[in-house]
Amino acid sequence: MKNLWRYLGQGLVYFLFIAFIGYFSSMPTFTNVPAGQALVKLTFIHPGKRVKPFKDTRTKEDMAKLPPQLRARKRSRERSPLNVEFSIDGRVVYQAKVQPRGLSHDLPSPVYQRFIIPAGKHHFRVRMGDDVHHKGFSYAAEETVMLAPLQTLIIDFDNTRKQFIFE
Repeated sequence: MKNLWRYLGQGLVYFLFIAFIGYFSSMPTFTNVPAGQALVKLTFIHPGKRVKPFKDTRTKEDMAKLPPQLRARKRSRERSPLNVEFSIDGRVVYQAKVQPRGLSHDLPSPVYQRFIIPAGKHHFRVRMGDDVHHKGFSYAAEETVMLAPLQTLIIDFDNTRKQFIFE
């Protein structure tokens, strides 16, 4: 009789746990975007140009005189920050100077921003500068897109083709 109560109690606890998980996995509905709105994500990761160009004045003879562990060429690893500007319908909604990651500031700079806007036709312009020695923007793109309600538009930068992609 003792085992029967134990099994019934254990079964009740399992049933309550399964009911709890089942309810909270389906009942509270959640959407990232309100009805009648669309989501625009500006997201990319890009390494800026090097701050200092590589210049090694040592000759091959000088390098041969050094022990092997000291023959490595010394170069600056620091990268330029990104200047990013994003506008929707002619109004600038995001403007930032994104610093490179890493202890030596030598890793790519990540950009991630979300914008919830009304569905419909919108004109987007994104510009990016990745060189501290060059004022202005090195890359730019403009696109007019018709967004449906609850649609997501992702704006990315393709590092191999060196251009922005709207998808």
